[in-house]
Amino acid sequence: MRLTIAIPTLNRDYCVERAVDSALSQTSPAIEVIVSNNGSADRTREVLSKYSDPRLRVFHHDSTMPITDHGNFLLDRAQGDLFVGLSDDDYLEPEFAERVLDLYAKRADISFAYTRCWTHIRNEAYASPGGPEFEDTLSFFEHYFAGRRHIFWCACVTRTSDLRRLGGLPSGVLIGDMYFWTQLAFEGPIGCVSEPLAHYTYLVDNASVGIPVCKWATETRLLIERVSARLKPLEAGPGTIRQLERLMSRYLARTTANQFALNASQGASKLVLAQALGSCGSLLAGDLVTSIPRVFAALFLPTRLVRALVTRFASSRSRWVRAGDGAVDARS
Repeated sequence: MRLTIAIPTLNRDYCVERAVDSALSQTSPAIEVIVSNNGSADRTREVLSKYSDPRLRVFHHDSTMPITDHGNFLLDRAQGDLFVGLSDDDYLEPEFAERVLDLYAKRADISFAYTRCWTHIRNEAYASPGGPEFEDTLSFFEHYFAGRRHIFWCACVTRTSDLRRLGGLPSGVLIGDMYFWTQLAFEGPIGCVSEPLAHYTYLVDNASVGIPVCKWATETRLLIERVSARLKPLEAGPGTIRQLERLMSRYLARTTANQFALNASQGASKLVLAQALGSCGSLLAGDLVTSIPRVFAALFLPTRLVRALVTRFASSRSRWVRAGDGAVDARS
């Protein structure tokens, strides 16, 4: 099997080299790297011109296409059996491909695989929690929505054919990674590499930070509803399903509250945020203990203070799960 490491980039000449270097530094020879420059106006073309590695293909676009179209462009050009999307501000450890390929070789029936991942916040790094080497669908979702699993797209490897079978990313979908893996998780056990072998850079100028609250919340709610509909036929007692539904409701409340704070940290107007509260505030009801302080901060504190608070709670255990839910420490 061969792994395609796909790197979309736009005006990130200051960090795309790190992403490409990490991809080309893999210990496994069974890789290809494709980079797509989505109409950058900075020095990205010049930075990429220095590479002559036969494992690397670079595409340049004269204009900037929508994020969805750009992701599908990379998927169309992937030649590997497996696929990982590596953002231009993220990077991989050298053993990433080797460890993931070993996992697929050990269990050919896994639906997708992920590794633990370092989250970088300013000058600190926090390792995400992980799961067992192989985990069934029901257990995975229970732990995920409780905050004891975390999936980063830069650390998530799927079969290229599966992504194409799902039809690529539909137009308008902004939470693309969750769109894919929530569907694939029903097709077999989920594989996990216990070492943190990928690096996610948090709160630089990530596109997800600026997604409007209600767009984020509505898309997440629809994804959760699809998951819930497919979980019910599984062999699980009604008590298990009710518990999962409670966990999903709390998850939706937390991620919506986080998006209020993230929007505010990027300077969203208080009026726009107040209007969002009126439109989709009902989704916060699943976990008011977590939601109220974050939404209050977003609505009433200055941007600089919200940004500091966002950094603080992003680097705390609440990044993964509210205290008392049996969390794995983010730094363990």
